[in-house]
Amino acid sequence: MNRDFEFRQLLRAYRAGVISEELFEAEIAELERKSVANGSGGGGFRAFGKTYRSERDAIVSFIDKVRVAEANAAEGFAAWANVTPTDCIRSGLRMIAEREAYHGRIFANRLMELGGEGRAQVSDDSRQFNACAADPAMSDSEKLLRVAATIRDPEAIIRPILEFAESLKEDVETKEALRLFAEDELSSTRWLLYACAALNPSVQAEAAGAQAAG
Repeated sequence: MNRDFEFRQLLRAYRAGVISEELFEAEIAELERKSVANGSGGGGFRAFGKTYRSERDAIVSFIDKVRVAEANAAEGFAAWANVTPTDCIRSGLRMIAEREAYHGRIFANRLMELGGEGRAQVSDDSRQFNACAADPAMSDSEKLLRVAATIRDPEAIIRPILEFAESLKEDVETKEALRLFAEDELSSTRWLLYACAALNPSVQAEAAGAQAAG
């Protein structure tokens, strides 16, 4: 039986009062024990350079961080769209904001379905991005240059997400959500690089010349 299905059945039974909290915790512990015994030669589940007790623990940890980052980014891109004087990028910023917002909702819902707790906090880098994005005194060209400096290789950014998704064997629901999430992120980062090149042609020309000379 699929472990995710077993967990959801136990969670429903606990919430409906069919089983006690003590029995629920005992059954969850048994599921975790079986998962650890079946994964990585009994050594847990490896993801992002760490070893987790189970596949589920790795998923909960990752989507908890993602839901926070995406919800925060949605606010940042929406604020940027509201202050930009550049017509040609406004719709793109709004579309990215919508993508980030629904990513946050999807992963928040999935976290709840898995019985995970929301513990992740917005990072300092994310707060700084939102502050810059919402600053009407900062030009769109400068904002895009700052963003582009962090996403030089869009494919490299999504590769760990796709590798993580591929490693999931039990939770096929999250597996497919992560694949679609990665595709959205690839589209957004490619567009941001395109917009940066469009608004900063001289900088892009200099970078291309330096690359050719090297």
